Amino acid sequence: MAKPDYAAMARQLELTPQPVIDAIDDLNRWVCLHPKFANLLQTILNAINGRSRDLLIVVIGPARVGKTTLFETLVGIVDELARQAGKKRGCFRFSVPSPDRQGRFNWRAAITQAYVSSGEILPFNKILYGDITEGAPRSMLAAASGAREEEALWDSFVKNARCEGLVTFVDEGNTIPVTLSELQMTRAIHSLKDIVAQTHQPLLIFGTSNVRHIVEHDTQLKVRTKVLRLDAYGGSEKELEGFTTFIEEMEERLGPEFCEPGSLSSHADDIRRGVDGRPGLVVRLATDALSQQCGKYRLEWDLYSQYLNELAESSKKDLAEERRATNKPVTAAAEAPISKKTPLCGKDVAAPQGEMNGPVTAAASAPSSKKAPKSGKAEKQGRVGATRNTNAPNHPFE
Repeated sequence: MAKPDYAAMARQLELTPQPVIDAIDDLNRWVCLHPKFANLLQTILNAINGRSRDLLIVVIGPARVGKTTLFETLVGIVDELARQAGKKRGCFRFSVPSPDRQGRFNWRAAITQAYVSSGEILPFNKILYGDITEGAPRSMLAAASGAREEEALWDSFVKNARCEGLVTFVDEGNTIPVTLSELQMTRAIHSLKDIVAQTHQPLLIFGTSNVRHIVEHDTQLKVRTKVLRLDAYGGSEKELEGFTTFIEEMEERLGPEFCEPGSLSSHADDIRRGVDGRPGLVVRLATDALSQQCGKYRLEWDLYSQYLNELAESSKKDLAEERRATNKPVTAAAEAPISKKTPLCGKDVAAPQGEMNGPVTAAASAPSSKKAPKSGKAEKQGRVGATRNTNAPNHPFE
């Protein structure tokens, strides 16, 4: 069987021309110049430069409102400010990785990603040299066990962040509650707080309301956390005016070569309802239309509405549900009222509090039918799945 002629197949394809690609890249870089993003960008940079100690900064909002775009812009600005001050870099950054084989937060993968993105050599890949009394120095790679490698990686990460004054950026923090158990999730967040406590530098987490539920679930974390919201555009007159301005600036950025002037801004309210007011979706639909049409047609309402209708049919309910979940209020578990008591060793004591915003669990409220242990100690409550002392230090490798 003859091998397919991929070169001939590639020549027959109509790929997106480079001018269209450049226009799309320029459009994505422009987003954070809009006042809705610029105001939040200024607030975050002031919080970073203010050197607030023990401060977690959480940026929440529904999907496709521009959180990752804001994340990339902040990283670029912080690095540029550091280079202007004569430093190599200004921050460490990583996205939340998949859990390790034990189901824990994979700190090894996260910190490795942070080092690789900043061009830093991993601690366990550095070269060791023998004593000078051995003659000519001979280089050899450092050899260590897996646990020692992890501990060296963590210690080096914290030391570099503290000595160089590096801010830590964590993207897609909403995947933490999706991939980890409740116990491991709590330990992961407390480890992030441990980074802030040891480095005395802010740490930023970008995600949906799931991250806010985690950090505000614990009162100790709540008082050390600054929560900032990047909301979608609403239906008020002021919000609609800002959304129309966003589309007008998008048309101007693309220029008459790629977009019909005024064709989209004249349907701003229809677009806002179709994308649930999310500017990230507005830009994504525009880039999809331009790239898939291979630059043969300018972006105008008839073409844009095709992609908008497809989105509304497939994702309208999902967008509304996510907005409702993001706007749901949060009550810290430590501040929730205790409504039930359970007998324990003949005394009335407060029952362990249940999950956030929920009633006390049945296991905690129901009387125990088992006999007390011979040692006389009460049976542990609310520690299902715990294998070690939860009051242990926050260091993830201890």
